[in-house]
Amino acid sequence: MRYEASDLSGQPARAGAWQRRIWLVAAALIVALAAGRLAWLPVHAPLSVNEGWNAAHVVRTFNPDTLYPDPEALIANNYPPLSFLIVGLLSKLTGDAIIAGRLVALLAQIACGLGVAAIVGRLAPGRQWKVAGCCLFGAYCVTLLRSYVAINDPQWLGDAAMVWGVFFLVPRRAGQPPSLRSIAIAAALMVAGELIKHNLVAFPIAVTVWLALFERRALVAWIAFGAAFAAIACAGVFAIWGAIAFIDVLAPARSYSLARMLAKGGPLLLAMLPVLIASRPLLAQWRGDRRLALPIVLLAVAIPLGVVQRAGSGVDVNAFFETVIALSIAVPVATALRPQPSWRWIAISLLPALCLVPRAAAANWRELRQRDAAVRHAAPLIASLRQARGPVACDDQAYCYWAGRESGLDFFSVKQRLLEDRAQALTPALAEGRFALIVMRGHNPGWQENRLIPAIRAHYRTVHARNGIEMLVPKQGSDPRSVQPN
Repeated sequence: MRYEASDLSGQPARAGAWQRRIWLVAAALIVALAAGRLAWLPVHAPLSVNEGWNAAHVVRTFNPDTLYPDPEALIANNYPPLSFLIVGLLSKLTGDAIIAGRLVALLAQIACGLGVAAIVGRLAPGRQWKVAGCCLFGAYCVTLLRSYVAINDPQWLGDAAMVWGVFFLVPRRAGQPPSLRSIAIAAALMVAGELIKHNLVAFPIAVTVWLALFERRALVAWIAFGAAFAAIACAGVFAIWGAIAFIDVLAPARSYSLARMLAKGGPLLLAMLPVLIASRPLLAQWRGDRRLALPIVLLAVAIPLGVVQRAGSGVDVNAFFETVIALSIAVPVATALRPQPSWRWIAISLLPALCLVPRAAAANWRELRQRDAAVRHAAPLIASLRQARGPVACDDQAYCYWAGRESGLDFFSVKQRLLEDRAQALTPALAEGRFALIVMRGHNPGWQENRLIPAIRAHYRTVHARNGIEMLVPKQGSDPRSVQPN
């Protein structure tokens, strides 16, 4: 439905004006809630442990012998290489891989929002529906998915490739099959997305199911192009990094828990109930326009996959990215299909995000207020790591990265391998005091079944602790004064 200013009654024009004001207020609120994250873009203080881990692999990318280590090494890499290459190239301009990664992630998140708007625009003509999709997406990004706004992590970049792949695949008009050109572009983008983050399977699965149900001829081309691009990608990875890359990415040590899945993924199912109810018109009208089935298939695949992925240790709210993208497409399109479009369905779909606004606002204020203090706290840690005489290890590898040092220990990977009794190299390394300095968060003894911390404490002693961060040196043969922060 379009609102024309020339309508004799004047009511549609006034309604359109009020809608524009509402969306402007919504956009301003989204930007305001993102301010705390954006303020951290240029600073040397980590927002997430992901940032330093990814930066370390950016450094290793340009030495093919180090990006994918032996599975028994004390460092690990279970990500495909493309994001490291992209961030590495941009870091040549910024001089800092973490800052470059933050910029890439922010731009990718914006690209996802624009992709949502573009897909909605194809399925529901009318600018207001595209704006609604963008606002839904933005609202969930700064609330439910807040911890991933503008951090050095590749998942938004991978999802941006996936979203635009879907856009190219959706025909411009109802009844029109996807063209060979659009199928090839979509397949290339989705393979690129997998080369960025390997767990982004919801969109390829959903597209395959949709084509199998409604576009059988296009399905053959989709499989052919996808297989060809995937084979080229795998051949390239094998030629540069060898078989070890596939072993590291596809078979990492990771524990899974049904209790974790229910506790972390279960609430998503409840939050999605209003979204599914709001999307009912898609089910009623897809027979007249087969394109309308795609948002439903996206939701049907993304929601359970997100819940299941939360069973894995270390998997965060990034498991819900595809679900948020799918709902941001489905709800505006479904609302536009109603005989009398009502904005209350979009409001109902926003309820889970609105409930998180107070928490997001508190986090936003905390980030703005604590940024400078975090930089001051990080500086002496970085200086101590830079001056340490010998190898170092960082729980949060951002500190090692900014010190120009490589962490010789991947805390998460080694912790997971200890649960499987696969970290034989750890005890000798700690017993001989291989690391001159270890910087880690102060963990509780039972933190996530963490056997690594007791192993470290058996051979290392704390010489400095502040703001939840400890510095440790070997119990024998080290002078704590040589690493004491100023």
